[in-house]
Amino acid sequence: MDPLLPVQPSQLPAVNALILRAIDGWDLPPRVKRLAGPSHCYDEVDLTTMDIRYLGAPAMPTGVLALETVGVEEAPAQPAWRIHGIYVDPKAQGQGFGAKLLYDAQRRARAEGVAILTVRAQKDAVGFFKAQGFTPLVPANPELAYPHQFYYRL
Repeated sequence: MDPLLPVQPSQLPAVNALILRAIDGWDLPPRVKRLAGPSHCYDEVDLTTMDIRYLGAPAMPTGVLALETVGVEEAPAQPAWRIHGIYVDPKAQGQGFGAKLLYDAQRRARAEGVAILTVRAQKDAVGFFKAQGFTPLVPANPELAYPHQFYYRL
């Protein structure tokens, strides 16, 4: 697989449109999707603090992957990256694009000496991450934690 390419500021509208289409397919009430959508979109500041890459055409990406560094409070080993988001266009879901995005994250993490990948998954994505070999991450304080956290030891 060709490596994913970094998202450029001019591509953010297309990337965010893809994210909103992907969120629209989640099994959530319409109001929750509408309110949650903007919080998942990226801006130019995110491009300086995260590694955001895309798969597909620059003006019409098929998939988007965002990674960020996390500390010891979230990962059982260090150094660690969190998969901040994996989004696949609904028209392309079920065709292996999510696995390609994840493979790229794992490949780059290994190359950088990262020990653990973590993810805070949406309920709809739990099966995907389990099928990809991710292990549930038991939080120190389950009452305050995100409900579906996983890790992958590299």
